[in-house]
Amino acid sequence: MKKYVYAILFLSIAGAALSGMLLLQHYYPDSGPGSLFCGGGLVNSCLTLAQSPYSTLLGMPMAAFGLFWHLTAVFMLLIADYARGRYYAYSLAALLPLACAAVTADILLGALLVKTGLFCALCIATYGVNLAVLALLLLWSRLDRETGGTGLAATFREILSDREASPDRKAFYASFILFMFLLAFALFSTSHIMRLKTERKRMPPEKIESILQEFYRTPGQEIAFPESGIILGDAGAPVTITAFTDFLCSACHEFYRMEKFLLSKYHGRIRIVYFNYPLDGECNPDVRRTLYANACLASRAIIAASEAGILDRYIVSHFADYGRIHTGYGTESALEAFRNSGAKREGIGEKEFTAMMNSEETTRRLERDIALAKELGVSATPTLFIGGRKMEGVPPLEILDRMIARELAGR
Repeated sequence: MKKYVYAILFLSIAGAALSGMLLLQHYYPDSGPGSLFCGGGLVNSCLTLAQSPYSTLLGMPMAAFGLFWHLTAVFMLLIADYARGRYYAYSLAALLPLACAAVTADILLGALLVKTGLFCALCIATYGVNLAVLALLLLWSRLDRETGGTGLAATFREILSDREASPDRKAFYASFILFMFLLAFALFSTSHIMRLKTERKRMPPEKIESILQEFYRTPGQEIAFPESGIILGDAGAPVTITAFTDFLCSACHEFYRMEKFLLSKYHGRIRIVYFNYPLDGECNPDVRRTLYANACLASRAIIAASEAGILDRYIVSHFADYGRIHTGYGTESALEAFRNSGAKREGIGEKEFTAMMNSEETTRRLERDIALAKELGVSATPTLFIGGRKMEGVPPLEILDRMIARELAGR
């Protein structure tokens, strides 16, 4: 019997940890667990799911209900293992229907994953834990019957009709009810506080609407952008964000972090087209003073990555080390990002990549981008063009989100 208790206890602790990570990611999408379990690419399926309407029930994240279930199981099993005797049977009788309910909910959620075409490794891991817990509880129930147990129905009747229970058992019942209430209160109020905290950082709706009205008051221009080659997202997506950027500037790094969120939320519906505008006098004659040394080299590396067909992975690798490279970028930085992108597995060597960086074609593309930026009046990075309208700097995420939604609705 104890082997089942300890195995279920271990799985419940693991399930609580997984549910906690899902809850954290729901409110803080850029946190580590999503990258750890769902990959660190530009599009994160866990992040996509966390932003979908399927991630909540009655206004609360589904992960909060999962965490409540697993913590309840941990508490009941610890009490049973401490009190022993009939408390083993009581915990089995209580946990088995709860586990059945959890697995039923998982089947429905799994069907939603299939419907959306998303793969959430964290979610699937919790489904596996719940299924394993249910299997162990069923085995424990069979063992209980084989060893002369009273059975689940009789145990339930005993719990509900135990009017002559001893004072210590009555105290246990009262403590258990109190614990369940406090656990639910603590868990769901904490989740509510997390929601309020994250919402407090967001821009007020009236200000968002004011900025949008100002942005769309300017008529959109028909701009014939040339083929960039540096494209993130679906090349055939209906909405395009064109960005003139310096791949070492801090605001451009902030924009990249937003891109991961937006590309996940609007997967297949938006694309981000890059043009180079390095704030480096080495290659950009319009820059009065160099703000980011070797930004021209960084642009060359990105162009080479697009030529080599490793753009997405290279950009992820490039920005993953941004804290170090933005003030100390060099050829070795470009090659290190190349190595971390896994390009060697595809037969592309460092010499070949370096040759692409220094090729005449790369130089022509860089010069073309800088000339185009001058023609369009670009003087800062990032400068965005959405629907033919120009925007300098990094707007708040809420603004970009609403703009994309509006552009999609207008098509």
